[in-house]
This record gives sequence, C-alpha cells and structure tokens, in this order.
Amino acid sequence: MSLTYQQQFVLDGLAARAAILNLDARHNRLYSEGDLIGWITTFRHAGATYVRAGESFTDLRKAFDGGGGVRLVTVDHEITVDGVDATQKCVVLLLRDNQLQGSGTFSDRLIYERGGWYFTSRELEWDRVPQESALPV
Repeated sequence: MSLTYQQQFVLDGLAARAAILNLDARHNRLYSEGDLIGWITTFRHAGATYVRAGESFTDLRKAFDGGGGVRLVTVDHEITVDGVDATQKCVVLLLRDNQLQGSGTFSDRLIYERGGWYFTSRELEWDRVPQESALPV
C-alpha cells in the first residue's frame, strides 16, 4: 500500500520531530555527564555555532561547560520541519542536586545530514533572575 503525498509528508514530519526530540535528549544527557566529545557530536560536523547569554562560540570545545553535578533538561519543544532543515524553540532547565539553578530558552537551527539530525546553531538565553535581596528604591 502506498501513501498519498500528504500522508507521506505528515509521516516524514513526525519522524523528523521524534528524531529531533531524541537528539535533544542525547545532547542533554551528554552535557549532564560532562562528555565533551559526545556533546560535540550532536552538532553539525563543520560550521556549527553556540551562543550562550550573548557570547558566541564557533569552537564548540570552548562553549562546553557541562558536567560537575548539573542536569540539563529541555521541555515545551516547538519544532518546525522544512525538508532537511528545522527550527526549534524549547525551555531549558538547569538543575543541581535536584534544585533549579536556572531556566531559559534554546533557539535552534537543525539540519538533516549523514542520516541524522544535527544542530547547526544553538542559542541559549537565560531568564533574568529577580534580585530578592535588592532593596526597593
């Protein structure tokens, strides 16, 4: 039985979304474990960028700050797939000893190449933390 064009289009989009969610899970686990080499393999082979709080990195080794007892979790994924390109926005939570250390948003661009999905760019913007100790003026 063959699928119609629309059925195949929807099926391909769902398969891509599932693969991107798996990429996110692998990226988060490798970051949390402090596995630099594994974490880098979630990015495109050449030309990938990482931006954290406005600081841009083209050398992913310098961008890596994982491990050390932290756990990275992403939720609320909004994924748009267009052929071999995709974009994603998701909420990121950083935990240490099961305590929330920070939250923010990832804005990602992805590409399907070499039989899988990879990040071409990841931009992390941390949420502003209210200053509880600040005195009202």
